[in-house]
Amino acid sequence: MRKIGLVIVTSLLAVTLAACGNPHNSNSSSSSNNTKVAKKAANSTPLNTSSNSTLDPNQLTPAQNAALVLYYTGEHMPGADQNDYSKDMDVSGQGAVVKIYNKDSVSKGEGPLYKDYPDGADLLYYVKLNQKDSEHGIDSTYYTIAGNKTYISDSDAGISPDGVTKAEMVAYAKQHHAVKRIMNVANNTKVQDLRNQSTSANNSHNLSTQQLGTLVALYQEPDWFKDGISDGMMWYGSNSNGFSYVTANGDPTSWLYFKRNGNDVTIKYVDPKEGQSVAEASTTTKHVTVSGLIRDYYTNQSQKDEVNGYANKLKPESDYNNN
Repeated sequence: MRKIGLVIVTSLLAVTLAACGNPHNSNSSSSSNNTKVAKKAANSTPLNTSSNSTLDPNQLTPAQNAALVLYYTGEHMPGADQNDYSKDMDVSGQGAVVKIYNKDSVSKGEGPLYKDYPDGADLLYYVKLNQKDSEHGIDSTYYTIAGNKTYISDSDAGISPDGVTKAEMVAYAKQHHAVKRIMNVANNTKVQDLRNQSTSANNSHNLSTQQLGTLVALYQEPDWFKDGISDGMMWYGSNSNGFSYVTANGDPTSWLYFKRNGNDVTIKYVDPKEGQSVAEASTTTKHVTVSGLIRDYYTNQSQKDEVNGYANKLKPESDYNNN
């Protein structure tokens, strides 16, 4: 009986020890598997958030946002219903360069011709693809941000007055299955922050009427202005409403009006459309910046010599009237 009891006790002890050992082995195996999964997840997590496979409107990187805006702009161009303007974004290895400017210091050709920025906008962004394969595809655009809305380029060389939120653009992209296309560009995009570049704006307050008029004319009508200067038939003056002008004293199209307010310059001129006579034409108004004019036409010594040479040849309107 004692032997039988001993055998039973021994068996129960073995079973108990085995039962106690199994949870330990199970936890150890589970822990090991979890560690492997965690390591695999860590190794597959990209360091650059722009390489995610999805778009989160609350966590867009500058590269993602630029690619998103480029796509959205192409989708809303005239004729987008018949053309895939953003198809170059799908090119293998495609990328882009995003430049960030102070809105008054944008390089020529990379910003709006008509600078009607929304209230609260301080910066302008310009994005351009590295490759352009298709003839009609969009490869660049500019945009600005004010509040929680993005204002993109319009078809008239200006900025659309109607803003769109990041959430709206992301929703549109997802609805049209374009996330892969956008991320293809964002993952190979470089950002250039040009906000701290020095400009000549600080030296612009000394411009005379003749100098500013010359800069405006070189911007707006360079051939007309240079021909008039060469012929000795170009004058300058001011009128009662605060505008100055340069003129060849011909019909209304030969007058170029400008008025400065700080760094902003308002330009007015008569612009006949196709089929219109000069008498039927309306006056066009646009805005440029003094700093932009100086940057493009009055930076190096050669440019300064050219501008000052033209300005010195401008004759006061009183000379024309007296003659």
